[in-house]
Amino acid sequence: MERASRVSRAAARRGAFATLMLKENAIELLLAAVALYFGGVAVLGTIPVNGEFAPAAQGVPLCVRTNGIHADFVVPAANETMDWRTRHPSAHFPRLEGQPAYIAFGWGDRAFYLDTPTWADLELATALKALSGLGQAAMHVEYVDLPARGERVACTRISEAQYGALARYIRGWFKHGAGAAPIRIEAPGYGAADAFYEANGAYSLFFTCNEWLRRGLAESGIRTPAWSPFDGALLRQLRAVETVD
Repeated sequence: MERASRVSRAAARRGAFATLMLKENAIELLLAAVALYFGGVAVLGTIPVNGEFAPAAQGVPLCVRTNGIHADFVVPAANETMDWRTRHPSAHFPRLEGQPAYIAFGWGDRAFYLDTPTWADLELATALKALSGLGQAAMHVEYVDLPARGERVACTRISEAQYGALARYIRGWFKHGAGAAPIRIEAPGYGAADAFYEANGAYSLFFTCNEWLRRGLAESGIRTPAWSPFDGALLRQLRAVETVD
C-alpha cells in the first residue's frame, strides 16, 4: 500500500508538472503572437503603398478623421462623380437640419456600433465577439461639415478617377435591397445627422474598421500604409501628402 501510495504521489507530481509546462508554453505562445501582431503593426505602418501618389491641384477633397480609435472617410456629399444624397436621402435622417456639404463613411462591427453609443457602454463580450470575426458588419453614415485640420484629421485632394474608384469601393460594402438601395438599419444614430446601414464583411482582429479604410485608399491609388489595424499610421501616411487649403 505504501509503495502504491508513493507511485500515486509521483504520478500526481508528474501530472502537475506537465500541466504547469503546458500553461507556460501557452503563455509564451500568446506573448509571441501579441509581439508578432504589434511588431507587424509597427513595421507595416511605416511602409507606404502608392508612395508615388501626389495630390491633385484641383481635385476632390478627401479627409480621414478619427476619434482616436476609429477612422472615417469624409468626402463631398455630391459632385460630378457621385451624389451620395440619392443613396442616403434626408428621409433616412429625420432630425437632420439643413444639408451639410460633406458626408462621412465608417465600417465596423454591427453589434459594436449599435450597442456601444459611448465607450462607457462597451461590454467585454461585445468586444471579444467583434475581434473574433463572428459578428455582422454595419456602415455608419453621417452628414458633416468639412472637418477642421488637426491632430485627428488629415486631408488631401484626389483626382476624379481616384474618387470614382473610392466611391465604388465604399458602395460595394453596403448590402442592397429593392432597387439596389442600401438597407438602412432601424436604429437611432449617435446624433441628428447619422444613420446605420447593413454591410458586407466581418470585423476581426486583422480586418478592423481602420484596415477597411486603408484598403479603400490602397485600391484607389492613394498613399496609405501597407497595413493599419489602428488609426495612427493612416494619418501619418496621409499627412505626407496633405494639402493646405
